[in-house]
Amino acid sequence: MADYTENANTKLIEAIERIKESEGKDREANQMLESELLNNAEFIMPVMIADEESAEDRKLLYGVTAMKDGRPFYMLFTGKDKLKSWNKEGRNIKTVTHKFEMITDLAYGDEHIFGLVINPGTDNFIIARAAISDLRARIKGEAMGLQGEKSSAEEEVEFRNVREDEVSEELKNSLIMAMRNDPKIVKGYFRDMVRNGHLDYVVIIDHTGTMEESFPKIMSICKHHSHDRSVALLSAKAPIAAKAIDGVEPIYTA
Repeated sequence: MADYTENANTKLIEAIERIKESEGKDREANQMLESELLNNAEFIMPVMIADEESAEDRKLLYGVTAMKDGRPFYMLFTGKDKLKSWNKEGRNIKTVTHKFEMITDLAYGDEHIFGLVINPGTDNFIIARAAISDLRARIKGEAMGLQGEKSSAEEEVEFRNVREDEVSEELKNSLIMAMRNDPKIVKGYFRDMVRNGHLDYVVIIDHTGTMEESFPKIMSICKHHSHDRSVALLSAKAPIAAKAIDGVEPIYTA
């Protein structure tokens, strides 16, 4: 029987193998991994079903594994063979298959989870919680026609004062109005960003709630007032945010 999940993850598996062989130095493989996670990847996840007899109350409990430090990680498998390699005892395990976007939602909403481990027992490839948040922000942004922003402090990015033109002024004023209507936004910054030779807007938000509470509204404003210019959205809690707002006055302060 064909393993559709493994077929969907062919490039992802290749990227993981190359990253491990290069000890993380293969930049092309890292980009391939990111692209597959954002666009194509799906995973088998072991589950237990609580209240199985009642369809209305049924709840999925996702399998976790503890790494060397004892911290729990959700288990993801790229195909049936990888699951079988982990389940050496041949136990009867219930599973579900999810796209990566849904998995990031699950992990993001579970404060006890420290990350994801792909193919435990074989590849043991870990995606830490910080990376999950970054990828999830990009997925949610790209779903609305935006480009999410990485949060690595080491990434080579240049920040500039926003270009002065009608589009920038329109977007700035719209952002200020939206921020005023969100009690969870403390400050907002609006800048230009040059990354990999591309010029984008970047909106940095200092917020008291979660990204999920405030970012979708700001993303919607950007989509409707950026006139197809690329916009990245960044939490002030991200490591690179300090560089982005250094010496700059916010466009909004609560």
